[in-house]
Formats: sequence, C-alpha cells, structure tokens
Amino acid sequence: MVAGDTLLVADIDGHTVFALDAATGKPRWSCAAGGRIDSPPTVSGQVVLFGSADGYVYCVRLADGQLAW
Repeated sequence: MVAGDTLLVADIDGHTVFALDAATGKPRWSCAAGGRIDSPPTVSGQVVLFGSADGYVYCVRLADGQLAW
C-alpha cells in the first residue's frame, strides 16, 4: 500500500511491517508484531493499522512507526 510518499509492506511470516520511501525504496521504519501479520497494513489519517495472529490489532504512527495504541 502507498500512503503519500511511503510504501507499506508486510513481511507476513517475519511478523513485521516495513515502511519504505516510495521513490527510493530506502527503509524508514519497521514495526514487529507478536505473531504472523494476518491483515494488510491500512492507513487512516496519520496512523497505520494491521492485525496479527497474536490476537492484537496494532496502530502505529505513519511518520515514525511508533505504537499509538
């Protein structure tokens, strides 16, 4: 998924969502979950939401990948 100038990619079995610069492909941030990523990253405003097989939905800031809730 592309949000502005950020490309979001889920490494399903690696339990991690990565944010890359859409123009260069350089990493911006990553966020590891407690289990397999089981839903694609979705952007709402300035946050990224994704689900994990650990039973949680993660909400991180689009700008830096820090956990919002």
